[in-house]
Amino acid sequence: MKKRNATIDAIKGLAIVAVVLYHFGGNVLPYGYLGVDVFFVVGGFLLIGSLKRRLEEGSFEYRQFVLHKLIRLWPSIVIASSVAVCLGYFLMLPDDYENLAESVVASNVFSNNVLQCITIKNYWDVVNHYKPLMHLWYIGVLMQAYITIPIVYIALYRARGNSGIKAGTALITALSLLLFAFPVFPPAWKFYYLPFRLFEITAGGLLVFYKPALRGRREIGWISIVVLLMLICSHVEVIPGSVMLVGTVMCTVLVLWSASGVDAPSVAPAAVRALAGIGRRSYSIYIWHQVVIAFLFYSCFARQSLLSFAVCIGITAAAAILSYRFTEIPLGACIGDNRMESRAIAITAVLAAVACGISLQIYLNAGVVRDVPELGITRDDAHRNMHAEYCDRPYDWDRDFTEDAKTHVLVLGNSFGRDWANILHEFDPSLDISYCFYTRSDHGQELDRVEDADIVFYAMGPGYGTVPEGVREIGDKLRIVGNKSYGESNGIIYAHRFFSGYYEQTVDVAQQLKEQNRREAETWGDRYIDLLGPVTVDGKVRVFTDDNMLISQDCRHLTQAGAQYYARILDLDAILEK
Repeated sequence: MKKRNATIDAIKGLAIVAVVLYHFGGNVLPYGYLGVDVFFVVGGFLLIGSLKRRLEEGSFEYRQFVLHKLIRLWPSIVIASSVAVCLGYFLMLPDDYENLAESVVASNVFSNNVLQCITIKNYWDVVNHYKPLMHLWYIGVLMQAYITIPIVYIALYRARGNSGIKAGTALITALSLLLFAFPVFPPAWKFYYLPFRLFEITAGGLLVFYKPALRGRREIGWISIVVLLMLICSHVEVIPGSVMLVGTVMCTVLVLWSASGVDAPSVAPAAVRALAGIGRRSYSIYIWHQVVIAFLFYSCFARQSLLSFAVCIGITAAAAILSYRFTEIPLGACIGDNRMESRAIAITAVLAAVACGISLQIYLNAGVVRDVPELGITRDDAHRNMHAEYCDRPYDWDRDFTEDAKTHVLVLGNSFGRDWANILHEFDPSLDISYCFYTRSDHGQELDRVEDADIVFYAMGPGYGTVPEGVREIGDKLRIVGNKSYGESNGIIYAHRFFSGYYEQTVDVAQQLKEQNRREAETWGDRYIDLLGPVTVDGKVRVFTDDNMLISQDCRHLTQAGAQYYARILDLDAILEK
């Protein structure tokens, strides 16, 4: 067996610690996600080094290579996703369970990155904290690299030998970096899709071909480690994330260059050995940590604390140790034995098919496995997009005003604007409501209807900054609808359904949202509509209506019961007065 490089394992240990701390809570280590970029560079260094060596020896077999990667990666994903589905059955609300089921299918076919890019589009969205499998986007990119890179390298090697794969590695790195830097592509593409991540993988691979013999090799390595730690542990948000990422890639390359061909450094051997031990188990830790964190915060802990941190770390460590001992080690030992390899893949494929089949059924049933009276959901009438249908109903009102004798109400905004339109409709269905989806870059159509409107409402929701200039120019008939939020996840609320005081629960609201609403209220005075104040009790926000229905299914948008509740408690007669 090839001797492991303890320094490289230690780098992986540092990376997984950073990732776990970031996923526990972004405020603990805001740039901890850069640990994944360290993994990409290290993985590329090992992958391309192995490819080069085997191609030179004539021993590389593509089918066998992909099969071995499947044996190492797939079983742990199947087990973790199956455990998540089982826990979700007891703990999750329908929307969240539906999303989990969707992720199980995508993760088991190594395409979670594609799913995340199409759906959530934002790795930093707070809802990801409560998604047990959201982190498997990385495994999707990694497996896609394992499938495609060898094909390219085989072609390059057959065409030009070592010089071909050497030049190809440099060219791929440059092209991928240009794609990443080119501003025309959406940020979600750059984060989730392989072509924009290839430069990280091939940057590590460049070390296989370019190893400059510089003086102070060890010193450069230690300096790079210090800089890498400064980047990952930084709490300063002045430097753009893309710059931090490229800096992390460069530092990791230098650390690998200084460590390649040597064992652990003599300085601080105990610390290096400890990190190396964590690094050897980094895959098991990576697979299980988010599953543990997501479910604990979804159902047990409302906020971060020393207790929640200790419990998360303890359960993650136990799960990772068991996974490493009873999954990774046995599967690693079976590689090279054709019969054992075939058996491992066959068993994994059957388990994956069962998990995907069950998850697909859950997904098609909108995640509903029991009646949820708080959301007005029963198993008999469940169907996909139940809540989205109601929230999106105002799209049908995207039209010119038709009733001259009625009040003409124009609502501008995104999904939060549609929430307000629904409130108005629940209050008075006879209102002549016109809804226009509003963006900052295109408001020509919306402004065309302003002249015919008796009153104009603007609502964009949290995170969209101040009211844009195009809306400000509307004049006296403009009203601003305040932002709203009902926590981060209803899971922690739902977990208390068997306890007294269930319907009296309240949640904290982010200080940033409170501050934004305060500024808008000061700016707009009596033309500002506060949606949080009427549902605030002792500084916290209610999550249930007065008839025990959840105000929001996703803590952002209104259920029909939530819209009806606001229609009852707001003085809409005064608000709609011309």
